[in-house]
Amino acid sequence: MVNYLKKAASGAFFIFLFSILGAIASYSLRFILTSNLTPADYGLFYACLSLVGLFALFNDFGLSGSLVYHISKFKSGNKLKELKSSIYFVFFVHMIFALIITGIIFTFAEFFAINYLHLSGDISKGVFVLKILAITYFVQVGFSTFYGVLQGFQKMRMYAFVEFCRLWSWFGFTYLFILLNFSYLSPAIGFLCSYIFVFLLFSPLVLKLIPKVKLSFNKELSKKLVLYGLPLMLSSAAGMIIGDTDTILITFFLGLEKVGIYQTAQPTARLLWFFSGAFSTVLFPLVVELKTKKIKGLEKGISLIYRYIWIVIIPLSLMAFSFSKELLNLFFGSFYAQGSDVLKILAIGALFFSIVQINGVIFNGLGKPKKYTKIIYLGATLNLIGNLVFIPIIGITGAAISTLITYITMFLFSFVELRKLIKIKIPFREWGLTLVSGVVSLLSIYLLKNLIITSNLILEVIICFSTSIILFVGLLIFLKVINIKEIIDLTKQVIKK
Repeated sequence: MVNYLKKAASGAFFIFLFSILGAIASYSLRFILTSNLTPADYGLFYACLSLVGLFALFNDFGLSGSLVYHISKFKSGNKLKELKSSIYFVFFVHMIFALIITGIIFTFAEFFAINYLHLSGDISKGVFVLKILAITYFVQVGFSTFYGVLQGFQKMRMYAFVEFCRLWSWFGFTYLFILLNFSYLSPAIGFLCSYIFVFLLFSPLVLKLIPKVKLSFNKELSKKLVLYGLPLMLSSAAGMIIGDTDTILITFFLGLEKVGIYQTAQPTARLLWFFSGAFSTVLFPLVVELKTKKIKGLEKGISLIYRYIWIVIIPLSLMAFSFSKELLNLFFGSFYAQGSDVLKILAIGALFFSIVQINGVIFNGLGKPKKYTKIIYLGATLNLIGNLVFIPIIGITGAAISTLITYITMFLFSFVELRKLIKIKIPFREWGLTLVSGVVSLLSIYLLKNLIITSNLILEVIICFSTSIILFVGLLIFLKVINIKEIIDLTKQVIKK
């Protein structure tokens, strides 16, 4: 079991590191977009991206997650022919439906520009962006299979590095097209070019992972892939509702400028997901392998992850909460600082969603995706109703409140269902003490903000953050939430050759 904890920790660290580096690219991209485009044009791109994202639900059929599960299972059982057949089956299904959906988006681009984006007069902006993103959608087909292969074979370092390269190439291509005066088309064209570039660069390496055995399709294997994938598709559909309906409904009710404001606050809060996201990516194939080989110790490893995720996320969440207006003003300008309340609310929500991510991976890895699907659908229903009620009344802040309520509900129900499957220890005591330590640290931040007299925002943030972290860690050690010996032993396992 020690080897699996080492694999999870080291893989998660590498993915977390490259996720942070990739986030710098994403944030830099948004910075150059908000600096060079109008708020409406900036909002236009993300409104179109959210709409096209909804169509992705009808292309995947949950087969990407199914592929990861079955590659891990067939690899453990040394069933190489089934493994290769699974990869090609998923790829061809993706290709067929992506072609159909791309055609639909092309056909109805003008309809969406008028009735969804509410563009009047010259609708060409919306039409062009939608069509470019539709082409990108088709190109992404290869990437869905691409990532499934890397994750299934547990090539987590390559997985992280590929996404890192894609994000930085997106930034580079977009900046180039802005310099060439492509204006509002720049992020869409850059998005397309990044996928083409990285796919051509890394596909030879991914193809080497596929076993050199005879390819053969059979109905039984196809049925297994689809039946496992359908519940994942339903949970993905509900997840898309949670993730994108806020942007879509803000577009519909409030307009593109409000989308622009929301799309600076929301991704800032989502930076807090990276740590749990890194563990989720690594944990899925490991849970499958541990279950397949019937190795004990899964419950202990999960409890350990639960405990330390909040220790890492809480101080970052508190900083986002305390300096929400200042951060948005610094990176995007005073106009986008209107989203400070959204950032505060979503920073709190990140604490709950981090655990939901982990629990979802455990459900899927245990071969119980239907359990997680029910929870996601509950969250999606609440989120959709909340958005429809709150957005027309209190605007973008209403979308954030709806999201927070959704995350808390999913957090509670995921544990109710998970404890029916495995005997996990939920660290309520440690979480409670971590929250208390976090609140004390938060109060210290507000105290320091009133005492420090400086016009240098970066210096103020550094002083407040450093002081609060020292206080936070000190309290955790005093309250015995952090076990120094445990951390040292785990660190030795991660760096051990």
